[in-house]
Amino acid sequence: MSMNPVAIVQQENARLQAENKRLQQELRELHEFVNALSDVARSTRQAVSDSELMPLMEGIFSRALSLLNAPDGSLMLLDEQNNQLEFILVRGALSQSLKGHRIPANEGVAGWVVQNAEPTLVRDARRDPRFSDSIDEKFAFRTQSIAAAPLIGDRRVFGVIEALNQPGDQPFTDNELGLLNLFCRFAGEALADIERQSALPAG
Repeated sequence: MSMNPVAIVQQENARLQAENKRLQQELRELHEFVNALSDVARSTRQAVSDSELMPLMEGIFSRALSLLNAPDGSLMLLDEQNNQLEFILVRGALSQSLKGHRIPANEGVAGWVVQNAEPTLVRDARRDPRFSDSIDEKFAFRTQSIAAAPLIGDRRVFGVIEALNQPGDQPFTDNELGLLNLFCRFAGEALADIERQSALPAG
């Protein structure tokens, strides 16, 4: 039984419209990603001392969460001497209570990212053996999905950015994790540059 030619054309038009919509969304994400990198690069050129580091970190963190449309997230820095991760910046429901909190550097998804120096995607936190519910239990929070990437510069892990609980039925995608990872690598190299410049003798 042959299909109606009109129905075939309508079906193909619908497919092309859906594909065009997907491509437009990817193009918007790439434009935002490039703009975010440009902002970080511009801020890095201006930040050459420890006092200017926090504004740079805040800019990096804000743009990273915006890239993934994440309402909750954190930026943790690695304290190598004590082998701990400290919550330096927090956005969302726990922004007031979690800042300054510390966890072991090998705990949870963030710890896995730091230990392995690799990004990771967790679409259902309760089903992932790497997930630790210690933060959720202590602060009455519920983590559902996670996209996390390490801040790496000069082959050293400085910390990790976690984006949490993307709205909607679909959690974070592989493409979004790829953008986050590239952004964090760029930001990590910027941190390494600032650290090297801060170590240079004055004059």
